[in-house]
Amino acid sequence: MSRRDGGLSLIHLINGRSANVGNGALTEGTEAVLNEDLAQPIEWQREAWDDYTFGIKPFNRDFVSLINDGADAMLVGGAVAINGREFYGDAGMRFNLPRALWSEIRKPLIFYGISYRHWDEQPYHHQDQLLRTLDHILQRDNMLLALRNDGTREWLATKFGIADDRIHVIPDPGVFVPADATGTYDDFEPDRLNVLLAFNDEDSAYRYRTPERRDAVLRGIVEAVERMFTRWDVNLVLVPHYFDDLRMIADFIDMCQAPLAHQRMISTELARICGSRRFYGRYCQADLIISMRVHSMSPSIGLGLPMVPLVTQNRMTDFLDGIGLADLQVDAFAADMADQLTAAIDRTLADPNAVRRRFTAARAEMREQTRRFNGTVASLLAANGAPEQRP
Repeated sequence: MSRRDGGLSLIHLINGRSANVGNGALTEGTEAVLNEDLAQPIEWQREAWDDYTFGIKPFNRDFVSLINDGADAMLVGGAVAINGREFYGDAGMRFNLPRALWSEIRKPLIFYGISYRHWDEQPYHHQDQLLRTLDHILQRDNMLLALRNDGTREWLATKFGIADDRIHVIPDPGVFVPADATGTYDDFEPDRLNVLLAFNDEDSAYRYRTPERRDAVLRGIVEAVERMFTRWDVNLVLVPHYFDDLRMIADFIDMCQAPLAHQRMISTELARICGSRRFYGRYCQADLIISMRVHSMSPSIGLGLPMVPLVTQNRMTDFLDGIGLADLQVDAFAADMADQLTAAIDRTLADPNAVRRRFTAARAEMREQTRRFNGTVASLLAANGAPEQRP
């Protein structure tokens, strides 16, 4: 229900039980900017979206009642939601509410920076249901659809012919993740440069296409890392964001020279949402981050940290292109990737402030874009009976 003190009560549908810390970046970043921009107290009620995804709870009339009676509005967090899984038979997306129940939603429903993850060779199941769902959202005056600035809107237009001015595009909320930079990290070495490396082995069969292509990417990283050790006094910290990355870390270690793997590297633990501020606090203390994951890359930009994006998917490329940073990326599949990565590492370690300045400017522009969209959110909430903002 609504807060009695005049503030807002918002249900935030998030991947609340996930061991993928990127969900923490999305959750914490979203709540941080809305706390600032809506200018009134917000009572956040986090609801675990993954409970519904994995059938622990059903998308049914009780879920609709939660939206209508549980708070002033529901915010659907900026996770990957459009990925065509076989078990999204009702809506064609992770917000898999049966078609007959959509019309019963009375309170505002805001899709806040949701994204796609789909590969060209991968089938998209239930695309007819997806098209009906998106059309329904766009037709309703109590719903907003905002996609991440990672090419999701362009992908929908190319893949399904969906092009509509009512579809908003907002910066990845992970850009705005708050981080606790005051922690102590035993995996860091104070007398060396500490470099973080975030692998990405998610959707490996589609991402790399063949084991040989994946091995080639790993060999290129190994070559660049071993060169880095000869040129810089580095402690390499491997930072898995999810279980898939552990597999790639093990394969990377197998390819490295034994003395380097045993004496110059360490790996960290995974983290849930509750640990995301400390997890990204480690990022804040690093001298360089090599990012293969979206939510290693975008928080680094938002926090103004020296980072080299090593890209393996269009979502990363499109994001960087849209914020004017495409020239900093290294294509993981380029024939000369090891040379490109070596050059990017050397350039960034030699002058980290040059990258920091560009990231700070990009963040400022994205923050202004987010602020404008949050004004639209505030107007929707007010039009549907939520408490007015304070002057």
